[in-house]
Amino acid sequence: MRQHTCQPDIFQLSADRRGIALVTTLLVVTLIAAIVAAAVTAAMSYTRTTTADYGSTRAFYAAEAGAEHALAQVELALQDGFLSDDELAAIAPPPIEGFDFDVYSVVKDGTWDTTWISDGPFAGLYAITQDIVVTSEATDLSGAHSGVVLGARAHAIPLFQFAGFGHGAMEAYTGSRADTYGRMHVNGDVFMATSDTHFHDVLTTPGRFIRDGRTQHVDQWTIHFYMEDEYGNDVEVDWDSEDTPDPEQFRWKSETRVAGHLQTGAMGVDTLMPPFPPGVEPIELIRPRDAGDSQGERASKFAWQADMYVTIDLTDPRDKVEVCGGSPLPFAAKLPTITVARPQGGAVPDDPTKCAIFPFNWDAFYDQHEQKWVDVADVDIGELRNWIVAGPGDATSVVYVQIVPDATPQHTGTTDPRGNGYFPVLRIRNGARLPGPLTIGSEYPLYMMGNYNNVDKQPAAVFGDRLTVLSGAWVDGDYWLPDADHTEQYFSIITGEGEGYLGCYHDDPEPWCTPIPPDHTPGVTVQMLEDWRNSWSNCGGQCLHRMIGSFITFWYPQIATPWGYYPGLQVSTYRAPQRDWSFDNDLFDPQNLPPATPNVGYVLRASFREVY
Repeated sequence: MRQHTCQPDIFQLSADRRGIALVTTLLVVTLIAAIVAAAVTAAMSYTRTTTADYGSTRAFYAAEAGAEHALAQVELALQDGFLSDDELAAIAPPPIEGFDFDVYSVVKDGTWDTTWISDGPFAGLYAITQDIVVTSEATDLSGAHSGVVLGARAHAIPLFQFAGFGHGAMEAYTGSRADTYGRMHVNGDVFMATSDTHFHDVLTTPGRFIRDGRTQHVDQWTIHFYMEDEYGNDVEVDWDSEDTPDPEQFRWKSETRVAGHLQTGAMGVDTLMPPFPPGVEPIELIRPRDAGDSQGERASKFAWQADMYVTIDLTDPRDKVEVCGGSPLPFAAKLPTITVARPQGGAVPDDPTKCAIFPFNWDAFYDQHEQKWVDVADVDIGELRNWIVAGPGDATSVVYVQIVPDATPQHTGTTDPRGNGYFPVLRIRNGARLPGPLTIGSEYPLYMMGNYNNVDKQPAAVFGDRLTVLSGAWVDGDYWLPDADHTEQYFSIITGEGEGYLGCYHDDPEPWCTPIPPDHTPGVTVQMLEDWRNSWSNCGGQCLHRMIGSFITFWYPQIATPWGYYPGLQVSTYRAPQRDWSFDNDLFDPQNLPPATPNVGYVLRASFREVY
């Protein structure tokens, strides 16, 4: 029997192995292809995601820039203290290359309301507040889109809440104790070179606080300026923006030592812009109406808010009977033409009453400070009150007096008795009791005579180029240092102040006085012409001048001579009274604000969210 041996089929085995290898190779290739495809897909997805994120981020920042641009426009629109729907509708998105603003709107949220400001450097003041909502959505050329919704509070802050407000720098020098009550804001730097000043409220400035003089150096050891801490104790402020330039250190010292009552640009204080449109000088606030005035100027000027507009035209002098009526008088001096208009409706006083309320006198008295005889346009508040009481429907709350000047008088002996030219001024007198809330003034120098608003006190304000106070004892004529009398006056004021001379005192003028620089705003300095210190006949010694209100300075006198002594003037124009000048706390009630109170705009961000 033959045995058979099993031999493998070499050719078959080789074929099987080749088949397995092929399948394996195909599987590997497929797997690698899948991995590569997945990697490519992932890479492309990542690229697309990154690109989309980048585009979305750019769109977000564009939308945010659009919202900030809108707020900046709101702040400009708010400079006159009011936001109209037309102003908001006119706000357009900024031109940002490569982006379109699909949605862009600035709308009011609710209505105006009186609110107390609780945040920021102006916390503690009240404002006429309008909530607004800004929506800004941007899309780039690739279609990337993002947006923001920003909520803000537009605050119109009535200016007369400040005890003092200065638009430029402030420089203070005092040699004896001075106490200041009420809030103070200065848009420029504050130079404090006082020896014993006690400040009992908040002082804010977007600039610097310097313990020194600006135009003349003062030894630091002689400067003593105090503010209250959280317990009401006086604490000396012995640091400033120069020795403590680091903002955090300055903030820490202010907050820990004087309860944050001293606030500067280091603490985020913003400039409070005067209530004027961009490019318009503050002095325009008190200037007459002009047919070419813009909408913003019309909203800002006292003249456009006046419900009684008086024009005194010095270029058209006439016989008194033509101006005031009545019977002709022989040898009567001519008077400027006086007209009274009621732009908002209301009765106009007849000619005799008009001349009783607004009498005019050429060369009425000699102003030692101006060294001129002045032509006085009076406003007799008593006569105005009598006329209003006789006809209650004739009440007025804002009186503007426009004086039309004549640089070349042609009537020497009748309208210019002394041949010295014209120097017209506005004087308010006989105003112990007002007919009601009243704001009155002119662009010309302002004189306030006698007690004012001290009987049945009303919300009251005056405005003018510069203020001179005359006591109730004043008598027109040519006098040098006549005796004054005790005088009380309650009003807020917007007036000019500017170049004076440092180192010169009321009773000891020196010829070496240093001019104060043009952007200096020391605050309201009241000019006087009487002897308040040695008035034995009326006061038994030093007379009291009480002036209670709010004191605002925006400009430098354009017509009157700025306060101060001047080289060559070696006499004192007055002797100082016992002063009681302070802030009127009644102004913290919005109902006690004088008519036509100006506002300053301040926008505070309240909320922020992103939209997709």
